[in-house]
Amino acid sequence: MDVVYLALTVFLTLNPAPMTFDPAPVQVGPSQAHRATRAVKADARDRADRERRRWRAERRRIEREKAARKAAREAAREAAREAAARAAQSTAVYGGGVERWRGLALEVGWSEAELPTLLRIIRAESGGNPRAFNASSRCSGLLQLHPCWWDGRWSFDPFDPRLNLAYGLKVKRLSGWSAWVTY
Repeated sequence: MDVVYLALTVFLTLNPAPMTFDPAPVQVGPSQAHRATRAVKADARDRADRERRRWRAERRRIEREKAARKAAREAAREAAREAAARAAQSTAVYGGGVERWRGLALEVGWSEAELPTLLRIIRAESGGNPRAFNASSRCSGLLQLHPCWWDGRWSFDPFDPRLNLAYGLKVKRLSGWSAWVTY
């Protein structure tokens, strides 16, 4: 071993250029852990993008529903204002009280024999107010016709006294007086 050491020492002192060891270049690339980290981050970004798109779509849906509800409320208010204006007009034309509906009832087809019962029902149901509305049952108008008549079967404005009496006559012919609880 001393001989090898001595030879190496001599060689190094006599060699003007120092020895260098130049290994072959090593390919430096992402390790398996690094690739996995990138994949996890990409998945997280994709999930975040999907959630962001889903959230934005939900916000748009909610905004559309709000706008639709607002438009429906505005339409209902406008319809109520128009109905109130028509009812006020009818009050000016037909006068006050239940008896004021006698002439109109005869015009739309009620018989003279049916008038006492009809006027009693009008008095009990709406007090002669063509704008009467029962919020719990949604019955409307002079005869307090249920929505199944004025919105389901026939499409008419129940707050219009002429239409209310005309369609009330149809209801009476279909169901008799039993259509009104107050009979």
